[in-house]
Amino acid sequence: MPPPIIILHQTQLGQNIGMCARAMLNCGLDQLRLVAPRDGWPNPAAIATAADADVVLAQTQCFATLAEAIADCHHLYATTARPRHQAIPVLPVAEAVQQIRAQPNSTSSDQQSAILFGPEASGLDNNALSHANALIHFPTNPNFSSLNLAQAVLLFGWEWRRAQAQPIAHSVPLTAAPKKELHNFLNRLENELEQAEFFLTPELRPETLRKLRSLFTRTQASEQELNLLHGVITALKKT
Repeated sequence: MPPPIIILHQTQLGQNIGMCARAMLNCGLDQLRLVAPRDGWPNPAAIATAADADVVLAQTQCFATLAEAIADCHHLYATTARPRHQAIPVLPVAEAVQQIRAQPNSTSSDQQSAILFGPEASGLDNNALSHANALIHFPTNPNFSSLNLAQAVLLFGWEWRRAQAQPIAHSVPLTAAPKKELHNFLNRLENELEQAEFFLTPELRPETLRKLRSLFTRTQASEQELNLLHGVITALKKT
């Protein structure tokens, strides 16, 4: 299967990007994506702390929004030190790695997974978390759970590296549609709900949309299932 992509969301310091790149290459991961880094990209500050992980920095991709960064991904795992979003399943990091490795892989359709890390100061907000199929929990000291960004990337990378020597767990693989297809459906659903005057107030609209996105994300619908949902909307419009 393709190895997971590491996504850093709204990273503040270029030095931390470099240290994450180093941690990734230590563990055999080289696909890094950035979402709206505070100091822009490329960032010279990342070079010194990458410690010769140049291959990671050279192919790092930068995106303006999280939706763009995950458009071609099928499964998104968001990392957290304190699992607080009750609607999203929470997995130990080792279990998440085994789940990723169990995804189907063929010449026609690879199931691409990505691991999402939040900004250094605050972690991921609820809007970012609503894009995730599951949360990865690092069971650190509950009285001091905060991790350095590169430490968190290294913890995941180490579990990924260690798992390569283990047999893949036998489980039912999930053949989810790419996030781009899910976003297209959600955008259509939002437009139809707007025309039907579903949103009672402008203030409630963002939270309602986050809950809908989280709901449909958790289903990990396939492309056929999304086509079915499009057909449902089309049929309802005719009534």
